[in-house]
Amino acid sequence: MADTENVAELRSQLEQARRIAVTLKQENAQLEAELERYVGKEPTVRDEMAYLQRCLNSVLEVCDKAATQATRWENPLPVPEWATAVRDAATGEHPDNPADKRRRIYIDGRGDAWLSLSHDRNIQYIGPLAGAL
Repeated sequence: MADTENVAELRSQLEQARRIAVTLKQENAQLEAELERYVGKEPTVRDEMAYLQRCLNSVLEVCDKAATQATRWENPLPVPEWATAVRDAATGEHPDNPADKRRRIYIDGRGDAWLSLSHDRNIQYIGPLAGAL
C-alpha cells in the first residue's frame, strides 16, 4: 500500500510540475514577444547625434530667417536681438564674456569625443562616451 501511495504522490507532483512548465513556457513566449518589440529599436549614439544636429540646424535656420526678414526691406531693420543671442548660444559663443574660457565637445558618429578650449587651438581626445558602441 505504501508503494501505491508513493507512486500516486509522485504522479501528482509530476503533473503539477508539468502544469508549471507549461505556464512558464507560455509566460516565456509572451516575454520574448514583448522583448522583440523593443530590442534593436532604441536609438544608437549616431542616431541621437544626428537628431541633435537636426535640432541645432533648425534653430540656426530660424535665426537666419529672422535676420533675412529684417534686412530684406529697402531700409533694413536691425536683426532682432534674440536671433543673435540664440545663434551665439547654439554655436557656443558668449560674446558678453570674452575672458570666459569656452569649451566645445565634438562627438563623432562612433561615440568618440574631443574637447577644445576657445583660448587653446589644441583639441584633446576625451575617449568614448559611456554607452557608445
